Amino acid sequence: MIEFRDISKSFDGAAAVRAVSLAISTHNITALIGPSGSGKSTLLRLVMGLISPDRGTLWIDGHELKLSSAAATRGRVGYVIQDGGLFPHLRARENLSLQAQVLGWTAERIADRIATLAELTHFPLDGLDRYPLQLSGGQRQRVALMRALMLDPDVLLLDEPLGALDPLIRADLQNDLRDIFRKLRKTVLMVTHDLAEAVYFADDIVLLHEGRVIQQGSFSDLATNPSSPFVTRFIRAQRTLHLTDTEGGK
Repeated sequence: MIEFRDISKSFDGAAAVRAVSLAISTHNITALIGPSGSGKSTLLRLVMGLISPDRGTLWIDGHELKLSSAAATRGRVGYVIQDGGLFPHLRARENLSLQAQVLGWTAERIADRIATLAELTHFPLDGLDRYPLQLSGGQRQRVALMRALMLDPDVLLLDEPLGALDPLIRADLQNDLRDIFRKLRKTVLMVTHDLAEAVYFADDIVLLHEGRVIQQGSFSDLATNPSSPFVTRFIRAQRTLHLTDTEGGK
């Protein structure tokens, strides 16, 4: 579904992504992990067409992504960021309906879609008429996920979507998200710093460091056949990882 071909990107002379070649399989959940500044979020922004590469090409479903086609491509891609990115002056329902209204959806179609997504994400219907500040952190992230799914995109991008939540809310939302991913069978590309979270969600894990792909594969691949000493150091640093919990839920 997504293919990066020798992609490089710099900001103010500093390299964020260095010659990345990477294929993201259709209907798979792929987790991008690595330390801060490794290029994870930059790769998502490239897929969204928010920025363009300095070198290389990006392909989505067999079509090269260019700035001229980026707007059309965004309609096929849902995007969730860490704090949700909701418009604070709009109620949850209005945040959800904005894109559909621009595309000319009828009020009935919008209402039906919102009802379907609320059921899917276990979001309370009475919360739809509240402003983001009147919702809990977990509820805001559910609205952000609903907004990303509103147009039924082929690809779902998530940039640290659970990073700002407390552990109990995060665990509940993790369970719901995994159920949603399995049910919808979208192509999912998610960024996380947490290896345990990557193991819990992903079919494929991509470890980045200093803008480069260090290793791609299952957790077992990374743990038993590390491509470099950095892979082993990164895994050992994840002291919260409990393999029996994460792999047992697969």
